[in-house]
Formats: sequence, structure tokens, C-alpha cells
Amino acid sequence: MDYNLVIQLLSELRQYEQEMNRSPDNIHSFATWLINKRDFNDAADESLFMRINWHGKDRGGKAHYNASHLITAVGRHKMNYIRQALDGTAFDTYDEFAFMLSLVFKGNYSPSKLIETHLQLKPTGIEVIRRLLKKQLVEQTPSETDKRAKVLSATTLGKQAFYLALQRINKVTDLIMSPLSEKEHLVLLSLLQKLDQRHRPIYSLDKKSSFDELISMFESDNPQYSDPKNEK
Repeated sequence: MDYNLVIQLLSELRQYEQEMNRSPDNIHSFATWLINKRDFNDAADESLFMRINWHGKDRGGKAHYNASHLITAVGRHKMNYIRQALDGTAFDTYDEFAFMLSLVFKGNYSPSKLIETHLQLKPTGIEVIRRLLKKQLVEQTPSETDKRAKVLSATTLGKQAFYLALQRINKVTDLIMSPLSEKEHLVLLSLLQKLDQRHRPIYSLDKKSSFDELISMFESDNPQYSDPKNEK
């Protein structure tokens, strides 16, 4: 039996764990990652650098600077479409809809956990929740495990309003992603997940560091962010 394939698979599995910071959920997720990796390498073999143009490339401008700007630009395009899609619904902002999405699909949340999940500043998140409560789209009740704490849940009215708006938001998603193929959707998802997995822990655990301290986290030899409180 030729064990070269087994050795190669073990090497690929190690690379997956290094990139994703976890083991594959199942063989299908690992296979999808392998397919995306192969497609990207094929593109690189075709001199991807030479085929893609961006502003300032001829003057030494870096690709990742332009990519970062485009992430912001595409986000603004999406929000512009969403504002139009939400017109006439029960939701005045996308934040209201996004909070409802978590409550409908994932269940009850404490106010603080809901705000943290959506990467909101506390005052902004509290205001979003206040509007949802006023519209009777969500309700707040004592926690079953801690009567001093409160939990939020979607009301029947809120669920009805959410599913009506969801149809329009799904159309926005299809619209914003329409130029990409199914294969490109997977590649983009993989890259965005990698970015989010790197930055979300920093946002969640550390909101008071200076800019220099923030930079040092990324310059560290350890790619994983650790809570400074645990290092004392």
C-alpha cells in the first residue's frame, strides 16, 4: 500500500487546523476546504498578481490595502440596498432586523450577550433593544436561572414581522452576491471567516487597549489573541 496519500492528507489536515484554529467538523467541511484551496492555488499558478489591477498598483500600492477598502465599500452598498428593502416593514434599521434574526433563529438572549454578538457598542445596542421593545417585537422576562437577570425573546408579532422582512433581505443578499459563482461564494466565505475568527476575539475581550497595544497583538509570534487578564 502506498502511504504517500495518507501522509499528504495528514499534512493538509495540519494546515487546515493552523488556518482555521480548529479541527474539521466533518469530512465534508474538510473536503470543501481542500477544493477551495485547490482553486486558489490554480488561480495563483495563472499569475494572479499580473491579471488583477488595482489603484496604485504601478506605484507600489498593496493589494490588501485595496481589498480592505473594498470590504467597506461593499458593506455600504449592501446597507444602501437594505435601507430600501426595509422601507414599509416593521424595522427602521438593519440593526433591529439583525437583533431579531438572532432571537428568532437562535433563541433567547440576555441584552448584553445580544449586543456583544452583533459587535455593537453598549449604548447603541441598548437603544436598538429599546425600540424593539416599544414596537412589541420582543419581550423581556426574568431569567429562569437567575431572577435578577433579564432575557429577551421574540414575540409572535415580532416573528411575523421578521419573516416578512426576511424575504426582502434575502433578495438583497442575492443581489449583492450575484456577480459571483457558487465556487467563488465558498472561497469568499472561507476568507471572511478567517478574517472574522482573527478579529472577533480582540473586539470581544479587549476594548480599552491603546493603538500601540493593538498593533503588538498582531506582531506577536502567537497568532492567537489571549486575554491580558489571564496573563497576570
